[in-house]
Amino acid sequence: MEVWIHSQVRATFKANPDFRRMIGRSRLDEIERKDLEAYKIFKFRKLLAHVQENSIYYKKVLKDAGVGPGDVKTFDDLQKVPLTEPAEVAKEPFYFLCVSQGKVMRAYTTSGTSGLKKRIFFTKDDILRIIDSISAALRTVGMTKDDTLQIMFPTIASWDPGYMLDGACKIAGLRSVIADMLDVDEQIRVMKEHGTTMMIGLTSFIYRVTVLAREKHDLRSFGMKAIILSAEPLPESMRKEIEDAWGCKALSQYGLTEMGLATTIECHIQDGLHVNDADFLVEVIDPETGEHVSEREPGEIVLTSINYQATPLVRYRTYDLSCFINPPCACGFKTVGKVGKIQGRLDMMTKVGMGEKVYPLLFDEAVLSVSGVVNYQTVIEREGYKDRLRFRVEHLGDKKDAKARIERALVDVAEIKAGIDNDLLESPVVEMLDPGSLEFVPKTQSILDNRRLYG
Repeated sequence: MEVWIHSQVRATFKANPDFRRMIGRSRLDEIERKDLEAYKIFKFRKLLAHVQENSIYYKKVLKDAGVGPGDVKTFDDLQKVPLTEPAEVAKEPFYFLCVSQGKVMRAYTTSGTSGLKKRIFFTKDDILRIIDSISAALRTVGMTKDDTLQIMFPTIASWDPGYMLDGACKIAGLRSVIADMLDVDEQIRVMKEHGTTMMIGLTSFIYRVTVLAREKHDLRSFGMKAIILSAEPLPESMRKEIEDAWGCKALSQYGLTEMGLATTIECHIQDGLHVNDADFLVEVIDPETGEHVSEREPGEIVLTSINYQATPLVRYRTYDLSCFINPPCACGFKTVGKVGKIQGRLDMMTKVGMGEKVYPLLFDEAVLSVSGVVNYQTVIEREGYKDRLRFRVEHLGDKKDAKARIERALVDVAEIKAGIDNDLLESPVVEMLDPGSLEFVPKTQSILDNRRLYG
């Protein structure tokens, strides 16, 4: 991927005398991190000019803020430009459209994990860039023309990049097969029939397939090279279960439909996800102040799609919590930045007990640390003046022992312990179920707050 990113920088250097003057070089034999950072600021300024001229929304926003392309000369200057809220994109998608509808090749409607339906438009050139970057990312994790990628985003998921991934593979001369069925036996049949050597799909779904299939099959015999887990955070307990079962690396991938899917991917070092620095400018901010935070300091990811034509988004709030990691990386990449693993979402938090913040990912390390858990759901209830957390757990194996271990692990979660100690939270209730008892939903939608039913 780094080679591909550098090729994009060199193409810009060759085509734009303004960029050459900006970095003060007449040749670009070796690209350094500072060149990549300058490239992104250059592209950001070009993008501001593009949206200022063509977007109804940004024309007004930039005018009201009194800021234009010439005001952004450094990374810190980005903070002069207002943040873009997902709700604004959902409310008036055509206000963000920067090309005529005749130039739109494809439009996606996504609610992602926020529940806000957003319509995003892409030109032919946008789609080709996305496909090119997906291909580069797949090659980064070791995919070759001899491999077959099984694409496993179940049809129940609201975010379905399967056809885009399949198209990227075909154009790049790579083999792929879409397997969007929920049935585990069918997934295994497809693997055997097509000689699958790599997988990509919804994190919780691939985990579910793993736990259920390993009871019937020797999963290591498939010879998987890598498994890419996407669209949801990847708890370390879940990663361990998947890697132990298949005998290969389980790698996290993070992206948004609003950004064309292929935003970041983890390498085999597993210390953060490499950013597609050719197409995206990443910031991590303090969500309360909006100011940039230091390297590896937690904050909210803010993204700008610096090359898209149809619906480019400027300083777009993701509400995803992570951090930024500067290069180099032990994998060999010297210039490409990384973000840390996604730790949760600001807009999916709720409070229990004394006001402790909880979100789906918080309980994963406790519940999934017990082998045999297939899936689980968290329900928040109220008993008198106290909150109560009920965990409905699908489990394959000795349920009595698993229940006791899960209960012990949950009581050790800091947010639960604090609520119990302050007498505002009941001890968690764990309800053990057979696999298939719960409707499969993405993990990011697995908390039900029923407290309003108790008055």
